[in-house]
Order: sequence, then C-alpha cells, then structure tokens
Amino acid sequence: MKIPKQIQPLVDDGLVDDVVRRLMSGKEADVYVVRCGTEIRCAKVYKDAVKRSFKQAVTYQEGRKVRNSRRGRAMEKGSKFGRKQQEETWQNAEVDALYLLAGCRCPRSSAL
Repeated sequence: MKIPKQIQPLVDDGLVDDVVRRLMSGKEADVYVVRCGTEIRCAKVYKDAVKRSFKQAVTYQEGRKVRNSRRGRAMEKGSKFGRKQQEETWQNAEVDALYLLAGCRCPRSSAL
C-alpha cells in the first residue's frame, strides 16, 4: 500500500515499518493498520480542517484553557494562525485522552 504523506515522517524516523491497510475512515480521521517491527498497531491520521464535516467542534472545545494569551486571542479571532493553533490544541487533547484512557504512547506532532 502507498504510504500516506502524514505517516511518512514516522516511517522516516523508524517508528513505522510498513502501512498494511486502511482500517476505517471517519469524519475527523483515517485509521491505518501499520507494522512496527513484529507488532501490528494503528495510526490515526487527522483530516485537514477544511475537509472534515465535524459540525459540532465547538462543543468539544468548550472549557479548554489556552495559557498563551497571543494564541488565545488568535483562536478567538479565527485568524489563519488561530485556526492552526486550534487544530494543534485539539489534536494534542486527543493524544492526551488516548494516553489517559488506554495508556497508549502517541507521538506529539502537529503534522499528524
């Protein structure tokens, strides 16, 4: 299978050896079955914000605090930088939730 461009950095860093297949596709991300050495794992690849049909994103972001006031103002204004920061904050919150719920070790990267 052709390696998705978002997974390529993990292949380059030696974290993923091969992409076996796409497991499923949802409104926010695609999940791939990947091989890491002798282990089979999953890799979640988020879709670009403009390509997602996630209409209730505001509900999921409610109550999240941003420590950096510059980022917070940009996110409130909805500027290009603010949208990028909002996306990164959301993805990092997903990674944190996976770790807390399942003990999964996930790479932290805005590229994923």
